[in-house]
Amino acid sequence: MTREEAHDLVMGVLSQPELDRVQGLPNFGEVSLRAMDGWAPHAEDSQSMTRTLRDIGHYMAGVWAIQLNQSPGGLTHASLSEIVGPMGMGSRTRVHAMLVYLQFVGLIRPAPKGGDGRLRHYEPTAGLITLFRARFRRELTIIADLMPDLTQTLARWNEPGVFERLISAHGRFMSAGFMTYDPKASNLDVFSHRNGGLIILGQVMVAAHRAKGPFPPTGPTVVNLSEIARRSGVSRAQARGVLKAGESKGFLVPLPDGSTGFSPELRHNIEHLMAAYTLSLGWCAREAIRIRPN
Repeated sequence: MTREEAHDLVMGVLSQPELDRVQGLPNFGEVSLRAMDGWAPHAEDSQSMTRTLRDIGHYMAGVWAIQLNQSPGGLTHASLSEIVGPMGMGSRTRVHAMLVYLQFVGLIRPAPKGGDGRLRHYEPTAGLITLFRARFRRELTIIADLMPDLTQTLARWNEPGVFERLISAHGRFMSAGFMTYDPKASNLDVFSHRNGGLIILGQVMVAAHRAKGPFPPTGPTVVNLSEIARRSGVSRAQARGVLKAGESKGFLVPLPDGSTGFSPELRHNIEHLMAAYTLSLGWCAREAIRIRPN
């Protein structure tokens, strides 16, 4: 994918009129809160895989592992190098280390040998596929309240290839997003680049919401650190570190009475994030059923 193709893909899905349209839907706030709450751990999911995937790097690697496994060449050193190369991580040594590490954390495993055996192939683990299949079905069910046509994808969820095509589309969109990313623009990197950061932020937003109140919540709110950590599946120290990072950025504002306020910039970024999340996942869901299986 060239940078021009990446730009066209991202801007085609996340055009400003579409972002404005989604943010203007009457139930946008309610659905966004349910989606953010859904990022927290679920009792029915593997807890060890959940812990692994709350790291954004592990999450992206998991998506790309499934995407490449569905590609004609499969998941190999060369195919992974092609994806991570534009991010400056495509050296032979670094990609080899990635493959070793992804096996260690349980995201991939060596595939059964085929062909002449000279090219080593890998495949996503059953644990990764099981968790992603459950997670993306939950997320689609939530955002279908904003995009009713996505029920068509949900109705075909168990058809061979539908889940895999959705993840493949998600991988392509992530790659395009990285190629067009502007780090100088206002963003939520201070949260997303920390282990479990967006999950913790989401739980703060859910806890701060008031019935019939605006989304994102305006605050102030009293943050119960123990409850936020419990619901996010992290330690108090980890949750505290994420919140302190948000304070250092000026997104979370400690107030004299012990409560926490939310800056206008934080609220703007959260609103943009949830609109972009909805539109991009909707695009992936439509791509998943665009081509019927033979």
